[in-house]
Amino acid sequence: MGENHNYIKYNNFAIIGHFISAAAMIGLTLGKDPLIIPYTESYLEWKPVSNNSSCPLGSRSFDTSNGNFCINTVTKPVSCNNDNECYGINLGWLIISFHLLSFGFQLLAGLTNCCQGGLLGYRYSDMIEKGKNPLRFVEYSLSASIMLIAIALLNGVTDINLITSIAVLTSACQLCGLAVEYVKSTSIKWLLHLTGWLQFFWAYGIIGHAFIKSIDVSGDNSGTKPPDFVYVIVILLFLLYASFGFVQLTELLYTIPCIKKLCCKNNDTINPYTKEKCYVLLSLIAKLLLGWMIFSNVLLLS
Repeated sequence: MGENHNYIKYNNFAIIGHFISAAAMIGLTLGKDPLIIPYTESYLEWKPVSNNSSCPLGSRSFDTSNGNFCINTVTKPVSCNNDNECYGINLGWLIISFHLLSFGFQLLAGLTNCCQGGLLGYRYSDMIEKGKNPLRFVEYSLSASIMLIAIALLNGVTDINLITSIAVLTSACQLCGLAVEYVKSTSIKWLLHLTGWLQFFWAYGIIGHAFIKSIDVSGDNSGTKPPDFVYVIVILLFLLYASFGFVQLTELLYTIPCIKKLCCKNNDTINPYTKEKCYVLLSLIAKLLLGWMIFSNVLLLS
């Protein structure tokens, strides 16, 4: 196996790393109460009031033939039973599924090399040689959505409509990354890539707004804001999450003539094996860091 094919070894390390991580998390959650974060939803509530009553702040009055109403937006759990247990998501198993997905897809990619013709036309080594890896972006469309949902829940974003929007935006972002590897037009590649960043920033912007709002409310209510390490963790989560997009951004920068001439030997394209090594190393390092940073909250709060 030549030096260029070291990415296969990296992929094997990532398979082992995600399996060990998922197994350790499962072991740590056994015997603990699950950390269930209930979903919420916002909707209009109509409250009948007498003619001489005024509506509370944030609501508006509406006079109808059936009487006067105060209309205001309320936020409540999506569904709760008689035991006050509300429908939500188990944060611990959400993170475990993140690692299981990464383990499963990277194992599947490696196993396709054992088949002469690959699996359903996909063979890991052949795809990497062509500078493509559709299986990677299919996995990212699922695992990245799971991770961003977990980050959103920990930052107080529990509205089921916002959670769904974050998941869809994140999946669409990854599918834009997949399309970039297949289209030939450089301008379309850039359009798809920048569209992916727009979707990513919009999804993360929802989380960022919730985090900033919580800081403002904490300062107003108690005069005490979160300790500095909380800010560091939030910024680090963002950078780790965004690091995958920078790999493709670097690849696209090589399409700019002056950069290509400066950085590429013999005006060649970026080495597809180097690109795959970067993605696999990020899967091994960034995903493990992201997963355990979020899972530590499960251990502390459950």
